[in-house]
Amino acid sequence: MDVQQLEEAWALRAGAREVRLLAAPHVPAALSLLGIVRPGDRLVAFADDFADAFARGFDGCDVAMVGEPSVAAFAAASDGFDASFDAEGPHLWWFVNSIGGLGLRVPDLRALGRAAREAHALFVVDNTVASAFGCDLLRLGAALSLEALDRVCAGDASRKLVAVSVARSQLKRHRVDVAAECAHALIEGCGLAKLDMPADEADVLERGLSSLDARMQAHFDRARALAEYLAANEMVCNVCYPGLSSHPDHAVSTGILEHGFGPAVEFDLIERSAGELFDALPGEFRASPAGGATTRLSAPRGKQGSTIRLFAGTDDPLIVAATLDNALRN
Repeated sequence: MDVQQLEEAWALRAGAREVRLLAAPHVPAALSLLGIVRPGDRLVAFADDFADAFARGFDGCDVAMVGEPSVAAFAAASDGFDASFDAEGPHLWWFVNSIGGLGLRVPDLRALGRAAREAHALFVVDNTVASAFGCDLLRLGAALSLEALDRVCAGDASRKLVAVSVARSQLKRHRVDVAAECAHALIEGCGLAKLDMPADEADVLERGLSSLDARMQAHFDRARALAEYLAANEMVCNVCYPGLSSHPDHAVSTGILEHGFGPAVEFDLIERSAGELFDALPGEFRASPAGGATTRLSAPRGKQGSTIRLFAGTDDPLIVAATLDNALRN
């Protein structure tokens, strides 16, 4: 497949009007690269693990970071801004993750989507963690869905790719979604050149799309098993996984997420740092490619902090749990 065919295949998979593929290190960088968030716009975001990217990537834009992914927080941060769905703007943008931020929060996307349209805000959602397999963002009310494709490419891509999906504008009874129409007009007019994709990279993405559902289900299932192991482990605390009843967004998650609760688990260590745990683990837990078959750990608060984020691979969760247990006890 060439780039256009891959974009069409992803649009069909995501239920999108159109899709653009970009090369970018993460979703905030892709949104900045598009150039559709302009000087004079206001961008309201819940993305505490990407705060620096928002602070640096949107010159001339009024960026407001909120501490909760709630309608009330977004409405308060948007107060007084005269937004328009006209392509000329000015535009108000609301940005959240389907699963994301510290604590792996899951916003009520339906409520945010409705409130965004009432506030004349363009609702943008980062679907990287949940993926198109685990969350149908455009059906839930997002005008734009952005997803980093590490996991789609099974960790085999030679560079970081992001898919930008635009919602269809046709609503029930022939009504037009003006937010989706505005998003479409902005994407069409962004002037970004078509991505130049080598044949081997296109092959990786094509193979990834064909095997996506089975692989993502394996990631989700293994994350659930590891979350249950960690929740019962006396050497960790504050286990955050949307599938656990202790998670603050568990009830919302059951109506937002599909096929499980995502591939990620977050937890805190007791009386040791993330760096100390990494030193006690085999190197592949840190060095394996993002989105690949091997379970991967990161430290969202830095190596001196105690917070660990685990992305389940397709490897055996019993072996992963035993390896973690051994490292935690040493």
